[in-house]
Amino acid sequence: MQYEIDEQARILWMDLVSAGSADKVLTATLALIKARPELCSWDWIVECQPLPDDATVDHLSKLAQAWGAPPTVEALTVFVTQDRLLHLWARVMDFQFLRRKHLVERDVEAARRLIERRCAERPLR
Repeated sequence: MQYEIDEQARILWMDLVSAGSADKVLTATLALIKARPELCSWDWIVECQPLPDDATVDHLSKLAQAWGAPPTVEALTVFVTQDRLLHLWARVMDFQFLRRKHLVERDVEAARRLIERRCAERPLR
């Protein structure tokens, strides 16, 4: 799975499609947050067009179980997709990951702008 870590902006960008299956995405994401647990409190941009078609609620449950402590300030995950129904999964994920809001945008630039706007509105971490 391809990813980039923007240390200064505290943003993790991930490309789920490059990993292939949902099992590989989960394995790579779990390894990443195990190595860098502070990433759980950062904002994330997740490219997922197309979304792995084998992704299940079980994958999300395993990720939620491995998740670190909730951030002190609400963090964002912005999914980049054209999928018109992903916002439904995103809303459910809001309840699985405390103090993390899951949103959907159509391109990476819009996702980054959304995070920048939200960062300007929230207190310093």
